[in-house]
Amino acid sequence: MDRYDDRDVIVTNLLDSYGRMNAFAKKHLNDPFVLDGMQSVSARDAILREIISNSLAHRDYSSGYVAKMVIEKERIFAENSNRIHGHGNLNLNTFQPFSKNPAISKVFREIGLADELGSGMRNTYKFTKLYSGGVPQFVEGDIFKTVIPLNDTATMKSGPKISDQVSDQVSDQVSDQVGNGDVIQQKILVFCKTARTKKEIAEHIGYRNLTYMTRTFLKPLLESNRLGYTIPEKPQSRLQKYITKQ
Repeated sequence: MDRYDDRDVIVTNLLDSYGRMNAFAKKHLNDPFVLDGMQSVSARDAILREIISNSLAHRDYSSGYVAKMVIEKERIFAENSNRIHGHGNLNLNTFQPFSKNPAISKVFREIGLADELGSGMRNTYKFTKLYSGGVPQFVEGDIFKTVIPLNDTATMKSGPKISDQVSDQVSDQVSDQVGNGDVIQQKILVFCKTARTKKEIAEHIGYRNLTYMTRTFLKPLLESNRLGYTIPEKPQSRLQKYITKQ
């Protein structure tokens, strides 16, 4: 939903198509901890397996309709052309499975990308309930549509918002303009007479943006040989500290 051009147009064989669709979906969907009875399972992966294998194995390849899988904030939906055997929402209790492409379905079962005919719908109901607490929809028609409801756990992103990062950087830049860069550098040198981590330095001088602080203050001090590494052979070490040179 952040980028309209975030898509993968797939024109290749069925096995590669399965892999690329699966990778694309995993990039955008979280995989929260889920218990099926006493066993930990990946409800996300189970749902994707059913959606993708259905889209590839039961599609009407004589149609020019472009199959698609779309991930939105509150749902995933997949559409593919269909050799119709009914109309409307399919009911789990009355659904009669019908193989649209028996040869493809057999290959998918043999290599573990699909189960026995009819089990996919039951699995999708089960794992959608575990994943988001919702109920999937299967709509039969000239275009077969599968809709999987999502919740915030499935799609939310961790870490600071972009607006927060921008705010921090602008705040740091304004501080530099108001204050004196030489004064801040001198403050760092005094503080680092005892070896300090980058985070400790940032907290001491009141900076939140470590990248900006490193570029503006630490790098010039290192290049002028007034500040040094405690582990000079590994500048990117997670144990790295900075110390003032005499």
